[in-house]
Formats: sequence, structure tokens, C-alpha cells
Amino acid sequence: MDLLQLQNIQKSFSGVQALKNVSLRLQEGEILALVGENGAGKSTLMKIVSGSYTHGSFSGEILLGNESQAFTNPLDAEAAGIAIIHQELSPFQHLSVAENLFVGHWPNQAGLVKWKKLEQEAAHWLGLVGLTVPLDAKMAELSVGSQQLVEIAKALARNTKILILDEPTSALTAQETETLFSLLRKLRSEGKGLIYISHKMEEIYQLADRIHVLRDGESIIETSAAELPEQALLEKMVGRPLHRLFPEVPVRHFGKEVLRVDHLTGKHRTGRGKFGPVSFSLRKGEILGFAGLLGAGRTEILQSLFGDREFHTTGNIFLHGVQSSLPSPMSALQEKLTLIPEDRKRDSILPTRNLLENISLSRLSSGGLFRRQRSQEENRLAKNSLENFGTKYCSATQLITELSGGNQQKVIFGRALQTNPDIILLDEPTRGIDVGAKYEIYEILFRLASEGKSFLLVSSDLLELMALSDRMLVMAQGKVTGSFERKDFKQTDIMRLALASGKTQ
Repeated sequence: MDLLQLQNIQKSFSGVQALKNVSLRLQEGEILALVGENGAGKSTLMKIVSGSYTHGSFSGEILLGNESQAFTNPLDAEAAGIAIIHQELSPFQHLSVAENLFVGHWPNQAGLVKWKKLEQEAAHWLGLVGLTVPLDAKMAELSVGSQQLVEIAKALARNTKILILDEPTSALTAQETETLFSLLRKLRSEGKGLIYISHKMEEIYQLADRIHVLRDGESIIETSAAELPEQALLEKMVGRPLHRLFPEVPVRHFGKEVLRVDHLTGKHRTGRGKFGPVSFSLRKGEILGFAGLLGAGRTEILQSLFGDREFHTTGNIFLHGVQSSLPSPMSALQEKLTLIPEDRKRDSILPTRNLLENISLSRLSSGGLFRRQRSQEENRLAKNSLENFGTKYCSATQLITELSGGNQQKVIFGRALQTNPDIILLDEPTRGIDVGAKYEIYEILFRLASEGKSFLLVSSDLLELMALSDRMLVMAQGKVTGSFERKDFKQTDIMRLALASGKTQ
């Protein structure tokens, strides 16, 4: 039985057609993978299903069972049993974990919140997703991965019939991912329908019963996962032959040391996010990877090096042989060090600003408060950055939130390079980016490294880390537990050290 049918859906933005006669069906007790490159229309289509784009703003029909729907807001879709977990999370950061789970659905009696029942229910749903955090912890204190699990628990608590998940594992550890997969399979066995959006091929083939491919806003194919081999799927997504996932590693000769960190320790002002002491060096033109599980301290090191004032640090940092304190992000930019952070929505984009303003931000900040700006020059540099990264956009004056997640990430890359940095800190740089765009970014990283740029790279994708890194440090519980040269990379050895007790080897 079909739970959901979309018939001839069309949607345009500023005269550009984002969806062209898309038809899709989701059956009871099924996981349907919705795949395509960034900008293919996946998020737009799911915003229509979940009521974010309301009836009348698109053409075509939504059917639940055999009944036509006309959602006027997301609450209508929720009432109909549809829940969506967005890739870019929007939790109430100042509220507790338990409060976030039941925002708008407080258990109450005579208008008074029943706090004990709320906590009991919260503990139940968190247990289902395998998350063990204090119920009274503020969402702002949680890692991105933990926040993701809270959002999933929130959706499950709404008694949904159709669950849409947009890149749900992008910030989860392997163990959290397996817990989630077990839960999704259980929901499937209970007759629920799930639409699973992911760029990770291995996840699609582990979970999906059927696959629907979108390309440039059009349905390309909808078929059984067993009948669509991975290579064929990739080529359907990108519209061209794709023979490999990673480019050839260019032969490079590393230069002098550009960064040295001696016995650096750090702690977030909340007392969480401790790391250290850690010591390492980085040479000109080198890509140094950081492997480890969620919470190992990798992100915290990058944030501290970029001068994040939320961290108190001790130890020594040397840039080009000169000791530096890097007291703020502006100081780091002026020292030609920049950061591309893990969480686009929270830490990178200015959602109410256009592409030109977003892409120019770092360069304008690095020039100090009293630098005179020339609008024509700003526009030229910004547009060059957008074009160099192959960003799909309608106008440089459109809001950045109108772009897909992958194209937003390209804007952030372009912004980072506008300061002409010597050292680039990359925290999950391809999170939520499709396979074709990833390949383009890999090529850009190798090109920049060949030109003498140096990188510290954090990625939860171990294959990506192994393909890009020249050397690798492995972290566990805030400490470096081992290191490898490229010729010695082995997944089993790296994972063994990532699961270690945190004792330095």
C-alpha cells in the first residue's frame, strides 16, 4: 500500500525551475533512498512534503493514501503524520534536552507542565536512539552528533507514519550510526515509511528497499536497490561516467614547518570539550589528518587554534617559527590561518545575508575595522569565488539559505580562500556534499596543497581521511594515541587507536 504519492510536482524560484514534473511514491514498511547531487532538488521536494513550502506555492499533488493534501504550514504535515529531520539542525540551544524533545507538545494538566512525565517520556525516547546525556543538559552544550540524535528522538515522539531523514548520520559515530540503523529497520517492520536522503553509498545499500534518483530537478529513475548497482547509481546522479571517488594524489615536496603545537591543552568554558596535552607540527604543502570518534577532541583543537574565546588553553603555538597566542578569530585571519567549521548553519553562514556578503566576510574581517571597501571590487572577487567552485546559484544577491547545503559549503570554501591563508583548518569539509561535488573539492584541496597551502583535516569519513592525508594523527579521549605516515595507513590499525583509552603511544 502506498503511504505517500507525489504527482507531477513543479516548483520555481526567481524564474528558475527547481523541480520539473517529479513523481514519487513511498510504500508502507519501506525505506526509500532519495539521492542526487547538491542542487538536484531533494531538499526542495521534501520541504513540499513537510509543509515548509505551502499549498499554492508549487503545482502538482500530494496524496496520503488516496487523499489529496493541501498543507498550509508544517504543523498540518505533522498532524498528518509526517516528520522531517533536517540536515541543518535548528534546536532551541538555550533549552534542555528534555524540553527540546517536547517543544509545542508539553505534557500538561490544567495548563501546567507535568515535569516528571516530561522527563520520563524524554528518557524513553532518548533510550530508543541510544543517547545517554543528562536530561537537563542545554542543547548548546551537546556535540552536533548528539543534537542530531535528540532531533531524531523528537520526531519519533510525534507518532509519525512517514519519517524523512536528510543526511542523518553526517555527524554520528559508527556506533551511533548502527544504533540508528537498527531503529530505522524496526520502524520499517512496524509499517512506517521512511525517506532516507544520503550521499553515502554504503548506507543506501545497507538500508534502502528502493532508490529514487533526482538530477537537475527531474526524476531520473525509481527502482529496486538490488537492480541498481552502485556504479550505475553514481552515473545516474551525476549524468556522466564516474570512474573513481578520489583523485590521484599529486607528487608534492613539503616545505618548512609552518605550524608547531607544543603541549596544547584546552577546555570549553562549560567544562566540557577537554583535550590535551597534544603536540604536532605541520609543513608547507602538507595535509595532516585527525582521526577519531565523536568527542575525541579533534574539533576542539581546531577551534582553539582559531582563537575561539569559548576555550581556555595552555601551551605554545608557533607560526612560521614565531610564537603566537591567536587570541581571536580576527587575529588568526591576520596571521593567515582560517577555519571551515563543522556546523554550517550555526558557525558559518549569515542566513539573512546574500551570497556576496557571505563570501566576503572573512576577507573584510581580516582587514580590520577601518578598511575602506570598494563595492565593484568586492562584487568581482565574490563572483570569481562562486564561479571557481562551480556554485549553482541564480543571483549573487540571493540569500545564502536559498542554496542547497552543498552549494552553501562551496560559498564557505570560497570565503576561506579570499583571505589567501597559509594554513586552512578543515572540520568535516564535505559533510552533506554529494559525490560529484566532493570530487571537485578533493581536486581543489590537492591543487592548493601543491601550491603550498597547508591543511589540518578532521573527517569522520575514514576512507576520505586516508585518501587525502599525507600524515595522520589518531585521537581518543582528548589525546593523541598514535600517528601514521601515508604508506602505513590501515583502517584496522587506525580504528584500534581511535578506540583506545586515550593513553598516548
